[in-house]
Amino acid sequence: MSNGHAIAAVTRTLQTLLVAATPNVTMLPLDKARDGAASDEQLNLFLYNAPMSAALRNSDAVGLRSGESGGPPLPLTLHYLITTYGADEASAHRVLGLAMSILHDHTLLGRQQIVDANQGEPVSELDRQPERLRITPLPLSTHDMFELWSGFATSYRVSAAYEVSVVLIDSARDRRTPLPVLRRGAGAVAGGDAVLTAVLAPERAMIATAGATARLLGSNLAAATSVEFSHPRLTSPLVAAPLDGGDQQRQVRVPDGVPVAGFYQVRAVTDRVGVPRVVSNSVPMGLGPTITVTSPLAVPAGSVTVHVRCRPRIAERQQVSVLLGSIAAVPASIQTDPDSSTVTAVFPHVRAGVYPVRLRIDGADSDPVRYRGTPAVPEFDPAVQVVVS
Repeated sequence: MSNGHAIAAVTRTLQTLLVAATPNVTMLPLDKARDGAASDEQLNLFLYNAPMSAALRNSDAVGLRSGESGGPPLPLTLHYLITTYGADEASAHRVLGLAMSILHDHTLLGRQQIVDANQGEPVSELDRQPERLRITPLPLSTHDMFELWSGFATSYRVSAAYEVSVVLIDSARDRRTPLPVLRRGAGAVAGGDAVLTAVLAPERAMIATAGATARLLGSNLAAATSVEFSHPRLTSPLVAAPLDGGDQQRQVRVPDGVPVAGFYQVRAVTDRVGVPRVVSNSVPMGLGPTITVTSPLAVPAGSVTVHVRCRPRIAERQQVSVLLGSIAAVPASIQTDPDSSTVTAVFPHVRAGVYPVRLRIDGADSDPVRYRGTPAVPEFDPAVQVVVS
């Protein structure tokens, strides 16, 4: 791959080629190319632009193997302007014609040409880059040509523009090459790693609670050896062993000692002897509080004060609200014991009716439904509702 000397190497190679048109080949800016008193033939080779090649800007470094990483090369396209001079216009035009003919016959720069033209110069390794350098005419409109010349405040001369592409300058960043694999397949788990798509509440339940059996959905779940329940308020995840099931569905019992309600991130873990520990993706699961006491169960219409006792206890700075039917209220007070909390909320102007009570903690609601009869039919649990008369 080329290095930072590559641009100079390209220019010097072109200069060597163009010597066949006239021995006097210079590489100067347009305003300094010609001495006003000079009258001999001259060809000036001016590099006026070096844009990056958009097609190769994010390509991988040359020579990378599978699993290796390295910085992409810097791909440059070089734009040159060839201007000729002479004792008169005829001689300048003759030199321009010869120069254009030479470049027409050398559309590809040979590797040996590059080496021969840069003898004694800093090593550019341009001849070793995999992409060969192509020389193509670069059409410039009269407007663009005049803008280029006017920028140097010098008199316009008939010129020809050419493009040389592509120069690949290697990145100086280190490449990363992983060590070869010593053993392959000895600890493979049949079917691949576990992937979770959802965690569902237990059957006949609106939301999972502590001690309930949730359902895991996904693929390759038979390989999982444990399930982790993570919460932002916990320093370490809760761990439970998955129950019976297959690759696409398994059950897991939510630990009884859940310290806080709210939304958890659930992951399936495969951890076997001799096999690297593999953790699946995370999926959210709402774990609602369990209401143990609701009081009063019957009150007259008007302002209603509701007391709700729940497990697990409510942690500091958790977002809590009490829902009476579809009416939500911020707690007036929260009293916390070691394993439970009592929430008090006031609802003004409540009309007569039967109102199921729910407790919402960090977005997870308690379950106000129970199932009775054969077949089982859902109904609001009378133990967690208030009758307003």
